[in-house]
Parts: sequence; structure tokens; C-alpha cells
Amino acid sequence: MEQKNVSKLRFKIEQPGNVRVVILNLIGLKLDELSAGYRNEGEHSIAWVPKFNLTGSVLNYRVELNETVVGERMFIVR
Repeated sequence: MEQKNVSKLRFKIEQPGNVRVVILNLIGLKLDELSAGYRNEGEHSIAWVPKFNLTGSVLNYRVELNETVVGERMFIVR
């Protein structure tokens, strides 16, 4: 059975390294932080389940590679 409110956060990195994904609300407050661990270059995804009800929320996530921001995206929690 698939878990409710699971969001798949996709990202691409140009070089291997330690990846961290930070979940932010629209005003920039950090809601959660996920360690994706060491990843090779290429496309990846990580599953995120909110710790509280965020249904219908528009959020951002920031991808950090070796503590350097390499990308940001927006998504909606369903």
C-alpha cells in the first residue's frame, strides 16, 4: 500500500558527492532536511513524507552538494 502524502523530489548533480535536500516553505523557513548520502553524478530522486499535514501546500526544496547549493525547485504536497 502506497503511503499518503509522499513526495518524490527529483534532482540532478553534475559531480559525485554528499547530497542534502532541504525543504522550505515559501517564505524560506526550513521545514525538514534530508540526507541523500553520497551520490554519483546524474539524475536522482528521494522520497519525502511530511511530519505534519501540509496537503495543498506549495513548498521549495534546495539541493546541496558537498555543502554548496546546486539547485532549487518548487513542488506541491498532495
